[in-house]
Amino acid sequence: MDKEMRDALRLDAEKLGYLTGEDHTPEFLFDCEACGGQGYIARTVHVYEAGCGFSHPDVEETPCQTCNGLGWFIGEAEGDR
Repeated sequence: MDKEMRDALRLDAEKLGYLTGEDHTPEFLFDCEACGGQGYIARTVHVYEAGCGFSHPDVEETPCQTCNGLGWFIGEAEGDR
């Protein structure tokens, strides 16, 4: 969504707010930059299984601390990131 569309949605929301007396502020979703919008941080770990002398790689997924595992943020304006 480009800046022109966001500005138009804000103007519409102001007009609706005036007519209805309710808040119609548009909310925009922004991907979390820390996890790339996935909601988790994946890292490779080496696992040792019982009876096996060699490790094998596995993936550990931990929830992103920045977005609390959601993968996105809600913002009302372009600078809300």
